[in-house]
Amino acid sequence: MTTKQVTPEQVTPEMQKQQPEEQPEVQAQAEPQGQAQVQQQEGQPAGVGQPLGETLHQQIAQALQPVLKELQQQMAQSVRQQMEQELEPVRQELHKQVDQALEPVRQELQKQIDQALEPMRRELQKQVDEVLQQEVEAAVSALFR
Repeated sequence: MTTKQVTPEQVTPEMQKQQPEEQPEVQAQAEPQGQAQVQQQEGQPAGVGQPLGETLHQQIAQALQPVLKELQQQMAQSVRQQMEQELEPVRQELHKQVDQALEPVRQELQKQIDQALEPMRRELQKQVDEVLQQEVEAAVSALFR
């Protein structure tokens, strides 16, 4: 049995009187969409069924909130990951450029440090040489006694 899609405008009073098991799909489609029209045709004001619809709407909205929150978090995480992936080559290039720009400064600082330490190195080397000379002379003198 095939079911035909029926719009709310096409719902006739005869269709409304049929048993639910005879036309469950048509009825399910027609009721929510044409509820105001059906109520008006039956002589009821259009807003009579609204509290039930509003309650249902609120319950659906409450049920969807955790799902929407999770979706929002997943999307934010995905955007962060994509941004990180896109920014990584830029970050690496910037590090490379900074290193290249700083290399002359590093070299100049090392040169200044070496120049400042050179007199101390010479003095320490001189002291070490003198102590070694004295130790050698003392050892040689001890051998010939």
